[in-house]
Amino acid sequence: MPQSDRIFSFFCLPERTSKPRTSGITMVEGDYMLAVAGTNYVEDLVEWAGDYVDYYKVGPGMIFQPRELVARKLALLKQHDVQPYLGGNFTEEAIRQAAFESLWKEAKGLGIGTIEVSDTVQPLSMAQKVKLIGLAKKQGFRVFAEVGKKLIGAGGPKTHMPISEVVRQMKECLAAGAFKVVYELTEIVDLREKGEGLGALLEVAGSVGADNIMFEVPLGEWREVSPYASFFIEHFGPNVNIGDVDPRHVMQIQCSRVGLSVGTIGKVAPI
Repeated sequence: MPQSDRIFSFFCLPERTSKPRTSGITMVEGDYMLAVAGTNYVEDLVEWAGDYVDYYKVGPGMIFQPRELVARKLALLKQHDVQPYLGGNFTEEAIRQAAFESLWKEAKGLGIGTIEVSDTVQPLSMAQKVKLIGLAKKQGFRVFAEVGKKLIGAGGPKTHMPISEVVRQMKECLAAGAFKVVYELTEIVDLREKGEGLGALLEVAGSVGADNIMFEVPLGEWREVSPYASFFIEHFGPNVNIGDVDPRHVMQIQCSRVGLSVGTIGKVAPI
């Protein structure tokens, strides 16, 4: 939004990237909203937050709605330069059922041009993951590749992935053609709880490049989300890539990016 179009335009705020963004990306975790809500909700969202949302994650809840309704919702997003983003649950189930060709065909038919390749629950070797990234790119998709596991200590690994392995996998995914790598939230939470968060995240960002990473935030109340969003913005700048944002929190994220929230006031340099 041009400065002259906003209220209190005298405030000097950090410069934000504009669409189509390659950094400063906000990806909204929209499945439960997009799946439950009708087109009025989507219209409202793109009207008041369309400038600040780049990708809208489509999850399994959409399966249970009529195709025509789903198509109208996705078309509304694309009209406002918000790209539908096929979440990793779809790709992991496609891995399990060996149904990638069908997944790609259906996504293209719905106008979904961005897909996430992940192995957060379903086991996948690095060679298989790299191959899938390459195949998805050849199909014309923009690929986000997720690194990390969801079930730490609950049927999965006992602790977070070693930082050296995170860096290795992220670099391999990017070399294979991934547009961005997604750092699985469960890994970040485990690092934070064990007191390794700051050093580990700075090491990953320094090795891979913060612009190449999309950091996930929790889905929950803003008081749970704010410490993570504030941390990423304070250490990686207002144009850090942030994913899994609750649609209700888009403006809070934007305020945090420009130093207008409790967690980032005085920590983000103005223009």
